[in-house]
Amino acid sequence: MRRKIGTIAIAAVIGFSGFFASGLSEKAFANEMQQRLNEVKDQQSSNESTRNEKQNEVSQLQAEQAEIRAEVERLDKAVAETKNKISSKKEEIDTTRKEIEKLKQEIEVLKERIAKRNELLEDRARSFQQGGGAVNYLDVLLGAQSFGDFLDRVGAVATIVQADRDILQAHQNDMEELEAKELEMREQLASLEQQLVDLENMEVQLKSQIAEKDKLLAELKKKEKETMHELHELENEAEVLASQEKAIRAEIKAAEERAKREAEERARQEAERKRLEEQRKREHEAAVAAAKAKGEPEPKPEHVTSPPPPVSSGSWTRPTTGSVTSGFGTRWGSQHYGIDVGKNGRSGNVPVVAAGSGTVFQAYYSSSYGNVVFITHYIDGQTWTTVYAHLESLGVSAGQSVSKGQFIGNMGNTGFSTGPHLHFELHKGSWNGSKSNAVNPASYINF
Repeated sequence: MRRKIGTIAIAAVIGFSGFFASGLSEKAFANEMQQRLNEVKDQQSSNESTRNEKQNEVSQLQAEQAEIRAEVERLDKAVAETKNKISSKKEEIDTTRKEIEKLKQEIEVLKERIAKRNELLEDRARSFQQGGGAVNYLDVLLGAQSFGDFLDRVGAVATIVQADRDILQAHQNDMEELEAKELEMREQLASLEQQLVDLENMEVQLKSQIAEKDKLLAELKKKEKETMHELHELENEAEVLASQEKAIRAEIKAAEERAKREAEERARQEAERKRLEEQRKREHEAAVAAAKAKGEPEPKPEHVTSPPPPVSSGSWTRPTTGSVTSGFGTRWGSQHYGIDVGKNGRSGNVPVVAAGSGTVFQAYYSSSYGNVVFITHYIDGQTWTTVYAHLESLGVSAGQSVSKGQFIGNMGNTGFSTGPHLHFELHKGSWNGSKSNAVNPASYINF
């Protein structure tokens, strides 16, 4: 659950001046205060549990970030290695292309040789067709002038025949070599180009994975920041709850001391009343005796007034002057838990006073609510909490007892505020982070 503890400043007061006026017994008071103390302890326990959960969440997020950083580092290395392979493969392709150029030159040489042989063979074929082919060789042999000449002519014919055979074989070999080199050239170039495409695709995939990891890492960092903010809010709440517990304990002790003093005062007043009654009785008896002695009518007894009960403030007072600029309820799509009273262009200081008697349990600066005071009140058997935000200055401090109408600060524009005003909250019960006890102040105080 997202909390906004760090965005508010709270002032709470526990006031017990109306305790005895309410007719509540000391036992009922003790039970009520113990119940309030238990509520605060439950909130503190819940706060601590939530803080531990958030701390574990932060640790988990940090561990996930470490894993992603390691994976990104691995991918970065893989990309660098792939780039090196691509560079090497491009060099290899360049080398192969140069070799291919040499092969092309060799192929051209082979083509020229093949063309010349084709030309020679075509000449031979024409001469065979024109002269009758092998018959010409016989004429050459029969035309010998002597046996020696015949032997010479036989050797020459054999040489020519063998030369023709060698030309045909060389021609066939060159043709096969030409086809092999052309095939090798195409296959080698195609293989290298495919390897280059594969490496480039791999590089694209690796970069895509790195981008996804970077995006996830950014999301985790954002989540960690949000969780840390929630954790800080919970820590602020823990401080407020601790202060509230301390204030309740102090007020219990103060109320006990007040009850003791009031009991002593009642006993003193009762003793005084009895003394006065005895004195009145004695004076009446003396007056009766004197009247009898004088033969006068017996005087009637005087009426004696009993001592008044302890005075209780009991009611609320408006915390400041000015017009209401924003009421309690839905505002700008979210819940507004208090009433805003504007300064309305007035110059000088506009004082803010305690709406009821009680004890300040927090007075500090909040980044969102600026200078703020929290007061908790105990009126007619009910615990209340009031909040005064955006004050220009603080006129009270934590632990201080205040009376209804006592100055606590001046209206201001501190914290997250769009203009000088007082943001005032009223909680029926003790304050909690979800503000579940917040009520409309206008239902109890005349604004």
